[in-house]
Amino acid sequence: MKRSLLILMAFLVAFGAFARGTKEAAPTVAKPAGITADPTGATITFWYQHAKDKDVAMKKMLDEFNSTNPWKITVKGEYAGGYTDIYNKMIAAIAAKNPPDLVVAYQNNAATFQVSDALTDLNPYVKDAKYGLTDAEYADFVEGFINQDINTQFGGIRLGFPPNRSVEVMYHNLDWLKKLGLGVPKTWDEFYAACKAATDKAADTYGYAIDTDASRVFAQVISRGGDIRKADGKGYNFNTPAMKDSMAFMAKLYKDGWGRKVAKAYDDQNDFGNGKVLFTISSSSGLTFYGAAVKAGKAGVFDWSIAAPPTSTGKPTLNLYGASVSVPKTTAQKQLAAWLFIKWFSEPKQQAAWTQVAAYFPVRKSAEPLLADYLTKDVKFATAWNLLKTTPLKSEPPFAGYDLVRDAMSKAYNAILDGADIDATVAKLDTDANKIFKDVAP
Repeated sequence: MKRSLLILMAFLVAFGAFARGTKEAAPTVAKPAGITADPTGATITFWYQHAKDKDVAMKKMLDEFNSTNPWKITVKGEYAGGYTDIYNKMIAAIAAKNPPDLVVAYQNNAATFQVSDALTDLNPYVKDAKYGLTDAEYADFVEGFINQDINTQFGGIRLGFPPNRSVEVMYHNLDWLKKLGLGVPKTWDEFYAACKAATDKAADTYGYAIDTDASRVFAQVISRGGDIRKADGKGYNFNTPAMKDSMAFMAKLYKDGWGRKVAKAYDDQNDFGNGKVLFTISSSSGLTFYGAAVKAGKAGVFDWSIAAPPTSTGKPTLNLYGASVSVPKTTAQKQLAAWLFIKWFSEPKQQAAWTQVAAYFPVRKSAEPLLADYLTKDVKFATAWNLLKTTPLKSEPPFAGYDLVRDAMSKAYNAILDGADIDATVAKLDTDANKIFKDVAP
């Protein structure tokens, strides 16, 4: 039943960006006996989602690793499509027993793969005396990042490792806010008022581009002090005041005409760049794309920035997410070779280089001094970096099957915007989500 559901998910999933909670303490990991494999001469394949300029930059980094590592390991990078494409390809590869040696995977996707016992536990590699991280190196990782891939649903094994991270932020047009005589909204009431002030049917402008992706739902819930998982981690809890208040607020904003749904991918970025919408909420990794949209937009270049999404608690909370890199079970030699590349990529020098190409946050604290010039030059990225360091973080559940739950969340959000009863819709979402949790749980 689980394998059938696993295969079915390949065709049903509506993939987005998600991660696990960052406030949970990492389980204590005992020192393993030691890795005995020899990685010398291994050739491994890496499936990733980076396209265009990022693909070029990644292949350049792979060339550097291939030409400098002492084991003569060769990593062959392959753009394998978007996250959904990679997820579907992995499901097929697991079934065919022919997976890649490295694969980009969000925490919940890694959990789904592990239902079939398809991934390598990286804890022994991280803690290995010869090939692992020293205590000082481990402590250099941002704590919330390094703990995300330790999955309690599978007894605390490590199903991936973080190459980078991003957070959910509110993009806003500063010139437009100034013209309206308003500041950057810190509360949802202020946000509503600004959206109303920005909406002009004659000028075809509006306040907020409503993206119904599940991560936007989660961002709203945590901004009201809530969560979507049960306190004991054994399922979901959508039937909460924070969830209902979030849906009621957005339903009113949409009904009143101050917000519009995002009809297709990147419409929010394009409308922002063209000066049609005042606010969007999206990943900080989109900074480069928003900058390009503003430069190419019909409104001319304007002053814009990012901030934490509004809150009703008086203190913002950011949705932290990012795909990790997982190591499918292959051979002892290839698994060790894959880990050694991951370890190299996470070193401060490589992290600083990747950040400047991809606009992701580095996972190592000691990368920050190497980014001093970049942070001075790119003020908006520096703003995002400071938000990361000063704002509490929460992440979405890493549960197997969360892909299907995310799809259900998006459908419920759309239904509520279109007039469905909030209490009934949220109650059904809660029931459906917990059934998925039960059916797919290991």
